[in-house]
Amino acid sequence: MQIIPFQVANLDGSDRREVISDNLPHGFGLSLLGDFLYWTDWQRRSIDRVHKLTGQQREVIVDQLPNVMGLKAISLAAPITNSKNPCAGENNGGCSHLCLNRPNDYVCACQIGYELIDDNKTCVVPEAFLLFSRKENICRISIENTNNDMIIPVTGVKDASALDFDITDNRIYWTDTKLKAITRAFMNGSEVEKIIEFGLDSPEGMAVDWVAHNIYWADTGSKRIEVARLDGASRRALIWEALEEPRSIVLDPQEGFMYWTDWKRNSRMEKPIMEGRIEKSAMDGSKRTVLIGRLGRANGLTIDFADRRLYWTEFDAPAIESSDLMGHNRVQLVTKNMNRPYGLTQYQDYIYWTDWDTGDIERANKTSGNNRRKIHSKLEYITDILVFHNSRQSGWNQCAINNGGCTHLCLALPSPGSGRNADLSSISSSTASPNHRCACPTHYTLDHDNKTCLPPRSFLLFSQKNTITRLSITNGECPDAVLPISGLKNVRAIEYDPTTRSILWVDGRTQAIRKAPEGGSPRSNHSPVGHHSPSFHHPPASPSVLVSSPSSSFSDTHGGGGAVTTHYHPYDLALDPYSRLLFCRWGEA
Repeated sequence: MQIIPFQVANLDGSDRREVISDNLPHGFGLSLLGDFLYWTDWQRRSIDRVHKLTGQQREVIVDQLPNVMGLKAISLAAPITNSKNPCAGENNGGCSHLCLNRPNDYVCACQIGYELIDDNKTCVVPEAFLLFSRKENICRISIENTNNDMIIPVTGVKDASALDFDITDNRIYWTDTKLKAITRAFMNGSEVEKIIEFGLDSPEGMAVDWVAHNIYWADTGSKRIEVARLDGASRRALIWEALEEPRSIVLDPQEGFMYWTDWKRNSRMEKPIMEGRIEKSAMDGSKRTVLIGRLGRANGLTIDFADRRLYWTEFDAPAIESSDLMGHNRVQLVTKNMNRPYGLTQYQDYIYWTDWDTGDIERANKTSGNNRRKIHSKLEYITDILVFHNSRQSGWNQCAINNGGCTHLCLALPSPGSGRNADLSSISSSTASPNHRCACPTHYTLDHDNKTCLPPRSFLLFSQKNTITRLSITNGECPDAVLPISGLKNVRAIEYDPTTRSILWVDGRTQAIRKAPEGGSPRSNHSPVGHHSPSFHHPPASPSVLVSSPSSSFSDTHGGGGAVTTHYHPYDLALDPYSRLLFCRWGEA
């Protein structure tokens, strides 16, 4: 084992030397008390000490302490008083919250949720602030000054893309294109939780329905727009046809509409280019229409709920544009001195946007594009930006009360007369409330009460190494849905138990049969089946499992004088319990 010595040096790194290097099989904890250096040794099960400068006077203080690791020496003597630490005074350096000493000066800082005002000493709770995602970080930053650039301490972020929040419970939600997951956490970074981690390919867009407590997302890889509850339950595919690369998505729950951008590669051109469009539908995916076509790569959709206008960025022909919510009265707000605008949000009289090339955050008047000002710079790879303020999540619909009476999903619908040719600006919550409809997870159907969901009665299941997918043969439904069962590795065979609505499968690593409810709850294990069991069957209402074993065989001899003997092995099983027939595929040895 390599011996790692204890060393000492001046604070500037000079005069470095060894204090002790002999008989240190596994030094661990290290602390100082007076003239002595104390440490624990995990292998020798001891606490030792030695003179901190000479390495002499070594002795064992305590012996035979199993699993001894951490160590801290404490002295309650008077503290050092000749320090010139400005934070050590009674007034905390003048800071209202945190005072952080540095080699030549000090700075005031705030806890999460607070911001420094212009005096650089006082922390306050801001009325509004900016949230943005970039690569491995979720950050918040002041909307007014450059004093407050803070990384929210969430763990496990690999490549954050879309970002949104739910102001009622103070949570943030984000998509991660590298992990292929949607995750949430509280604003202080606590309780990080993956809510969707199956069946995602490239979730580029995402939006929170703060009224019905649902989450919507657009997946450019699977070419779908889906919805689920905020905890990931009751997942349903809303739109899965005629989508190329759905990207940014925004919601208007009060009026019952959703809007999204879609990119398509035009290969008919001599040099293929990306063409974009903005589409609109009811929040259940119905009443779909193209709002604005013939765009470049449009992104950063955001809605001004007060003035009933839609804003977006143009990535290829750099610009920020706006229209009303019917796609009319389209104007270009900002076109000059732009590189590649990407993220966009709106608050009060201003729009805020990010530039992919420069990393800048700028703002301008939302109506004229004037009063343009750079408020932050060189924040690289910002993928999404939004303003955290309750004005961004106002409004009401019938889903707000008892989930609209629905057992699973409550989806807002437009009010009568708010279709393609209606003037949405004339519709208010006081004169017309949006309708709603109950919806079910993919492949589930509504009962006669139009509120309760019933499980599917006819479907196929298939496995693909690490996933199990349900395939529906019912017209009008999204054909496939990945089941939320975790820990699948090299799935070799699958079975279904209709009495408990559970999935059984052969785990290729352990060669055991495992079982879990189709909703992905905790699993149970059955007996091992061996390395040569490609198929099994679970008879309904039976505790038994039928397993095929290709390692077993039987012989069939046929022919005349030159008899031929063939050895057969059972491979696949299928049982018809109603006809009491067992089907099997046999293979020759």
